[in-house]
Amino acid sequence: MDLIFYSIDIILFILFTVWILYLLVYAIGYRLPKRRINHIATSNKRYLVVFPAYKEDVVIVESVNNFLQQTYPSYLYQVTVVADSLRQDTLMALKAQNIQIVIPTFVKRSKALALSLAIESNKHSEFDAIVILDADNHVDSDFLNRINSTFSIENTAIQVRRVAKSQESEIAYLDGLSEELNNSIFRQGHNNLGLPAALSGSGMVFEMNWFKNAISQIDSVGEDKELELLLLKDKINIYYLEDVYVYDEKISANKDFSNQRRRWIASQLDVFIKISKEFGNILKSRNWFMLDKMIQWSIPPRILMLGWGPLWIILLFFINPLLTLKWLTIYVVFFIALLIALPNQYYTKRTCQVLFKLPGLLIAMLRSLVGLKSGKTTFIHTPHGKS
Repeated sequence: MDLIFYSIDIILFILFTVWILYLLVYAIGYRLPKRRINHIATSNKRYLVVFPAYKEDVVIVESVNNFLQQTYPSYLYQVTVVADSLRQDTLMALKAQNIQIVIPTFVKRSKALALSLAIESNKHSEFDAIVILDADNHVDSDFLNRINSTFSIENTAIQVRRVAKSQESEIAYLDGLSEELNNSIFRQGHNNLGLPAALSGSGMVFEMNWFKNAISQIDSVGEDKELELLLLKDKINIYYLEDVYVYDEKISANKDFSNQRRRWIASQLDVFIKISKEFGNILKSRNWFMLDKMIQWSIPPRILMLGWGPLWIILLFFINPLLTLKWLTIYVVFFIALLIALPNQYYTKRTCQVLFKLPGLLIAMLRSLVGLKSGKTTFIHTPHGKS
């Protein structure tokens, strides 16, 4: 029995050490000088801007109106809303904005299907790239101008920086903080060290011909991670634009947090299984970008790592106190990594205060693990705005 317990402890410690050192390396990478993209556009490209919107009556009209304030020439972009289960008054308000509205008829919902429908509805139009936004997203008026100054044949996949639209509630503040840690470690930190950034579901830009082929291959609700996998297979870099913002509404209720994380965990688990099956080919082809992503997708949510560690250390203390020393050491490294990755604007009194909300979010995260299997194939909607 003791042998089994000690073996489990060693295996878990090795895994946590790999995960924490991984986070530390890219947290340090975040603090390195930013890598700049030198390309300057010589021509204006045409963009298809897609808002998939399922029951998003509260936010979609305002988001579309916000986007239409672009200073980019209006004849060079088209806004398409995939209006799934929107009210008639919402549809009328959207029609008044002179945009394309596509109403889906599919029963099985996913963002990938909505994007495919938008592509199909514009098959006779010529676009250089597609911009994907969530129904609650707002952008600055120079958004497309700044995208256009970066987009090129070489830069065919771009992820902009998602930031919190509002952080009035403590949970929304923590959600925004978590997003910024992801930006630091998985996006800016990766780019600074010469690796592709991670996608984040919205604020994404892709070369149109590549995207048409890619979206037809996606069969799960985790379309952003599936797109990452296809980009990695094609050895296409993902550029992160830290200074181009998409303003995103953050979760403000534990129930919504649980539903959102269930979808994220399920999609991450699903794509991790897919990439693991190609481990041999990854090594043979020396696709180190895919190997890096395989490690990244194996990492549990940080809040689970934060919650599990103290419980395990307390258990070890009563069994063999000496075993706790190595765990205490690696957890100190964990906290150092998070502090390095935390943007300077979050070094505030409020950040310290909202950390007391973490136990409630940990419970919500554990709740999200219930029914995880259904999250791989079932569309889980996270509502936005106040109805």
